[in-house]
Amino acid sequence: MSGISCGIFNDLYLRLAEKIAPKTLLDIGAGQGKYADLTRQAGVQARMTATEIVPDYVERFGLREKYDEVLVMDAAQMVLDSSCRNRLYDVVTIGDCIEHIPKSQALDLLNFLTYRCAYTIVIAPEFLYYDVSGMEHSEAHISVWSEQDFHWHDRWAFMRSEFMQIFILRGYQPHPVSLEELVGNINTKPVFVHKQDGSVHKAAHLELRTRPRPELVDGAPYTFRNA
Repeated sequence: MSGISCGIFNDLYLRLAEKIAPKTLLDIGAGQGKYADLTRQAGVQARMTATEIVPDYVERFGLREKYDEVLVMDAAQMVLDSSCRNRLYDVVTIGDCIEHIPKSQALDLLNFLTYRCAYTIVIAPEFLYYDVSGMEHSEAHISVWSEQDFHWHDRWAFMRSEFMQIFILRGYQPHPVSLEELVGNINTKPVFVHKQDGSVHKAAHLELRTRPRPELVDGAPYTFRNA
């Protein structure tokens, strides 16, 4: 069915949502509205905005009932849309969507969002092709993603489970929960990821990637961005 999203990281997302507890959330490529449902399941009351490129999905999947606001648009065009430049979010979710966007446009979007959110959570496949005959063109996989595509970012974490990956990018907006605290919570209090058939696969373990920008101030080391 169109608009679906893989459930391998559902429990991990629930933990992330519970820990970050966003007050505002942007769901890129909402599809059937899965991340609105999961966010509420985590007990989080957030103002949620969705983007969805397929107008039919908005009505078919009841997105206006799940989200406070639905933007029917190509999310990659947010970079050029003046109405989006001052929108700020605690969390942006891009679940099973970024692989549908040309790589260069998606990287521009990730850079744009880094300025405007505290956390971006990207869930994407690698090594996976499926036939989209009879489906929307926007459902086709057209860009390949791995951890190699995020080394431009200075503070992020990721894990892989079979053909699926999750990336957590710490944006520039303030938030009381640090990336290290978030990663530590996941890695020390087990939450499980699943196989495609729903069976338990393994405990989640996030790999932390940071690139500090130290400088000397009066002879002492100082780092401006460290949370």
